[in-house]
Amino acid sequence: MRVLAGDIGGTHCRLAIAEAGRDGVDILRAARYASRGHADLEAILTDFLGAESAPEACCLAVAGPTDGRRARFTNLDWNVDASVLAARFGFRNTLLVNDFAAVGWGLDGLRAEQLAPLQAGDAVANAPRLALGAGTGLGVCLCVWRDGGYRPLASEGGHIGFAPLDATQDRLLAHLRRAHGRVSVERILSGPGIVELYRFCLAEVGRVDSPLLHETHPAPAITAAGLTGDDAAAAHVLRLFAQILGQTAGDLALAARAEGGVFLAGGIAPQVLPALRNGDFLRGFHAKGRFAEWTRSLPVAVVLDADIGLRGAARAAMLETTST
Repeated sequence: MRVLAGDIGGTHCRLAIAEAGRDGVDILRAARYASRGHADLEAILTDFLGAESAPEACCLAVAGPTDGRRARFTNLDWNVDASVLAARFGFRNTLLVNDFAAVGWGLDGLRAEQLAPLQAGDAVANAPRLALGAGTGLGVCLCVWRDGGYRPLASEGGHIGFAPLDATQDRLLAHLRRAHGRVSVERILSGPGIVELYRFCLAEVGRVDSPLLHETHPAPAITAAGLTGDDAAAAHVLRLFAQILGQTAGDLALAARAEGGVFLAGGIAPQVLPALRNGDFLRGFHAKGRFAEWTRSLPVAVVLDADIGLRGAARAAMLETTST
């Protein structure tokens, strides 16, 4: 099946023409756009398709809740209607899926070299899987075994409340509560969250400003400075980020009983892989009291494939539109 696959986020919009079959997904052509640089999604699709005839199917992974036909983005002022897109571009089948549901669809197509293990664990066949990842926001998806394969269940788990683990995190919660009231884990585990963490870490040492905050893209600048150790506050950010990501992944793994594995996807995890490997992530992941030993049994890996959302969307188009 020839598919227009899309991974539509609050920051970037990635589109591909793909061939989806039972043996996998081949991406034939792809392009990336700045989401906020365009009036709406239709303008981006028009530019990408040009004079090319429309593929038979279109599946777009969107950063927000969707019923499969309509979606409103969480971190972008866009609305998308599958029927409108089908009429405008001539797609025979059009489907919208949550962006992390697309990651769930794409897990089965990953090769060993596209995963960076953080904990070997021992996967249980057909047991639930958990995917989560930080980018513009925090995406979460649970995958369950059904009808001979894994099927993703969309989730807004990134908006669960932040539960501090120690005195430093207590102060972080108080710091964020002053600005936001209720504090979700997405306030921390995201690109904007990295900036929030940096402001907190500066405040911890009596500082209120830094040149890194005035960079065009402060989150990547803070991350880079933290990885090199050039900025002590930025290094503290990565330790906190890794630990809180571990805590959150462990909490969600408990809720899902994710004995099929925990997968860290999204744009940030591969960029901060050294910080996730230094022990802070697993300390947070294992901090589960009576269930600490159980968390040590779970396979945990970082997804390195930047195209997993596109491949997952193409696979969803093949499996979902042909079954309806």
